[in-house]
Amino acid sequence: MSISFEQLVGYFGKKAIRVYRNKDYKAIYNDAKLITKNQKRFEPGFIYVGNGAMLPNHADNVENASFMLINDSELAVQACMEKNPNMIEFQAGEDVFEIYNQTRELFLEETETEQAKAKLLKALVAGKGLDYIAREAADVLGNPVIVIDLSYKVLACSDSAEISDPIWKDNLQKGYCSYDFIAAVKKIKSVQSSVNSTEPYEVICSSSAAVKLVSKVKIGDKPVGNVVLLGCRRPIVPRDHELTAFISVMVAAELQKNSFYRNSTHAAYEELIYDLLENDLSDKELVQDRLRSSNIRLSGGLSVLVLDIARYDASGKYNGYLRDRICSLFKTEHLIFYNKYIVSVKERDLEAAPRMELGPDIYEFLISNQIRLGISSEFADIMNCRKYYLQSVKALEIGLIVLPAEPVIQYSDVQLYDMLSSYSESDYQDVCHPALITLREYDEKHHADLYHTLFTYLKNNQQLQKTADELFIHRNTMRYRLQQISEFIHIDLNNIDNVLKLYMSYKMIAYLDRLRE
Repeated sequence: MSISFEQLVGYFGKKAIRVYRNKDYKAIYNDAKLITKNQKRFEPGFIYVGNGAMLPNHADNVENASFMLINDSELAVQACMEKNPNMIEFQAGEDVFEIYNQTRELFLEETETEQAKAKLLKALVAGKGLDYIAREAADVLGNPVIVIDLSYKVLACSDSAEISDPIWKDNLQKGYCSYDFIAAVKKIKSVQSSVNSTEPYEVICSSSAAVKLVSKVKIGDKPVGNVVLLGCRRPIVPRDHELTAFISVMVAAELQKNSFYRNSTHAAYEELIYDLLENDLSDKELVQDRLRSSNIRLSGGLSVLVLDIARYDASGKYNGYLRDRICSLFKTEHLIFYNKYIVSVKERDLEAAPRMELGPDIYEFLISNQIRLGISSEFADIMNCRKYYLQSVKALEIGLIVLPAEPVIQYSDVQLYDMLSSYSESDYQDVCHPALITLREYDEKHHADLYHTLFTYLKNNQQLQKTADELFIHRNTMRYRLQQISEFIHIDLNNIDNVLKLYMSYKMIAYLDRLRE
């Protein structure tokens, strides 16, 4: 039930005109007292409230005391300050009884908060599980409480009958938050700005009148879920932030000591994938044990599929549409939401082609919903999950530059460009074939088009007429240009190695040009 000097400064900061701190004395108070005219001594465990004119001249222990003083006597306040106490000073005319009552209310709130924390601790110690903690938390806070994991699955909830929010009622009925819901939530500014914060934050969205207070659940430094307080029954107040953060600690303790929330094989496998993506697992035997306990047997090649849903619009679709369609089209139930993406580790048949082939219905789904898909190379050891996840993410990133209209980007399509990641504009000539530099310099000096002509000729498998048609020039003009190119670069274009080097150089230069743009 104690309150610090800094808490009082935070509460009265806007009303105070000055704050003085005794750096050698970190004040914690058990209660507040009014200054009386017969005051003989000031005790360090209290904050004293009063008018400056009522300060006694010879009271003991002023240097270790703390005051909230209304400056109705400049001389008295100045004399007090010479003894270096902690002090919050208010201007003359402030109501001393109003300040005292507000201070007492703070102590009362602190007492109620401590009592609430004691009740929550008792719920944890009772060992009755996460649902019991959620119910007790809802009783303490006067609003429904929901616990979700990082995949947005519902782990626990207080009485669902008290929840009036239709979206959350649907989420609870399904047992998880739909990807449509997640995509919309990730676009809310308060959610985006909370990524690097450890404090609870409020979420307001147009589809629901109730304010949501969200507090992250962490085991050690690892995020494992969220506690969501729905403001259905009463408005969210500042005290709720502290208590919701405390509930998160209680939930983390419960999750750490019990494994009941992992009781489905799907949840266990998805948690394993999450840990692998986080690079939290290095023991291969442990991974194999967790696969066996999840009843998962991997016999084929693996690929990591990463779906970017940043531009997905859930308007007009039922809650759960996205998950249902992805599971149906990709024939998988193992999906996790990780770092703004939907991620799946897809097992492939041993006899399948090296390049993953997708049907037209998948392309239609991705295009119509503005979703992009990155696919890693095939791999065999699930321990390498993170490496190939990063491949898929890189495929999405590079694909935006070199194949912006393509909804599906396989890492093999952009692998060459990934090798250029370490190059900058200043390294341009490091990847440019000397012959192409010669052509570019000639074009710039003479306003010619030999550089582009050679690229088009190589792209069309050195077919003269096809290249001339694409460039809208006569066949003889094309012959003349090739003769010029041959004189400048002195390279035999009948040699496949020469052609390959030139063509790859073209592709790399084009990529760096687009990066620069």
